[in-house]
Amino acid sequence: MHFHLPGLVPLALVGLLTGACASGMRPDGVLVRVDGRVVRGPVQPVCQVDVSCDAPFSAGFSVRQGRQAVTHFQSDVNGRFTIRLAPGAYLIVPDADAPIFSPEQQVRSLTIPDADSTIVELSFDTGIR
Repeated sequence: MHFHLPGLVPLALVGLLTGACASGMRPDGVLVRVDGRVVRGPVQPVCQVDVSCDAPFSAGFSVRQGRQAVTHFQSDVNGRFTIRLAPGAYLIVPDADAPIFSPEQQVRSLTIPDADSTIVELSFDTGIR
């Protein structure tokens, strides 16, 4: 026996695309280029006016959505990194050996817009006071 349900395939396709957009995936499958920089501070116990008290640093970071790991990246000595992510909300988690105070507790939120690219700066605490 064969049933023909003409509306089922288009409805299923709409549901699939709606689910993809709700989960942060772009229907075209293109990922957003994220150019970023990480800084830590303060880098000295006494900061001066007009003198930066932050500095870039090199470390590894995990990118998570909820409890799921999405990717991992390493910032260079200038604190710069480039990754590609789907639009959506993420958590940036420093690796345990990152040169900052209590790295496991310094999780940062990051929201990626539906765009071709975005620029971000993430600041972390050194614990110097």
